[in-house]
Amino acid sequence: MLAERRSGAVVRWLLGLATAAMIVWLAVRYWDDLRLIDLQVDAVGLLGAVGVSITATWCLALGWRELIGGYGTPLAPRPALRVWMLSQATRYLPTGLVPIAARAGLAAPLGVNRAAAGASVIVETATLVGWSAVFAALWAPADWLGTAGGWLARIVLGLGAAIGLVTLPWTLAGAGTWWRRIDGLLRRAVVLRWLSGRMHPDSLSAERATVWRATFVYGLAVAQRLMAAVLLAGALLAAGADDIWLIAGATAAGIVVGMVGITPAGLGVREVVVAALLSERFGVGDAAAFAIAVRVLEFAHELVLLPLAAAAGRAKPAQTAG
Repeated sequence: MLAERRSGAVVRWLLGLATAAMIVWLAVRYWDDLRLIDLQVDAVGLLGAVGVSITATWCLALGWRELIGGYGTPLAPRPALRVWMLSQATRYLPTGLVPIAARAGLAAPLGVNRAAAGASVIVETATLVGWSAVFAALWAPADWLGTAGGWLARIVLGLGAAIGLVTLPWTLAGAGTWWRRIDGLLRRAVVLRWLSGRMHPDSLSAERATVWRATFVYGLAVAQRLMAAVLLAGALLAAGADDIWLIAGATAAGIVVGMVGITPAGLGVREVVVAALLSERFGVGDAAAFAIAVRVLEFAHELVLLPLAAAAGRAKPAQTAG
């Protein structure tokens, strides 16, 4: 048992160091690119963008706290922020499986079921994509999907995402039932038999009311991220009130494409989409600089919040409210 704990600690430290190195490298890389563009920076707008962006990150952690509480393990805000921040940072590492394993491993000492913690990453990603798709359908340019029937595609995408968000509480509440139906098929495959034995069906079903709250908080976080992008555009591009919906829609579209892209955390993909959608209004150079600046903003506040989250230390699960 002691050897397992030590090996687990070594893995967590190595993962943390690799993640920190990756974030620092990416931040330096994007900062060097941003310095090539000469922008007039409004300090007040920039500070506003930083503040709203940090608040959005805090809301994302609170959304996960609500979601994981629906699986039967309520957490206090501080340990929830620690687990979410440390696992979220691993999204810059290759493959999309690292954040799942990281969140499951970090949440397990707090009494969170590993299967539920891992599944929460998938649910969280789907929820964020859903909200971003709704906002993109509302505000992004009509031809952002690159199709002849741009408006029809937007309607289909927006309605599909909205339906998915509305039905998510019922979907998660019945996850255990669906798992039981496919469990027999998994046990027939040698490779998947181990996975089947590790995931208890009851651990995958979440409380509907809690999922509703988590979905709302995630939506609020996405809206705040779009607001931070608008404030950043005002600080860097002197964007006016008429540009608010264009910037918000382009940013939302970038999030959608980036999250379903093939690169870690949508690196490069999201920036290309945002720059392309804003180039006609602000020019290619300024639009590209803005897209990079949005990513730099995320890096900057994550570099500040990560040490604070790590310093929070491990804490016990919160007491259930009476």
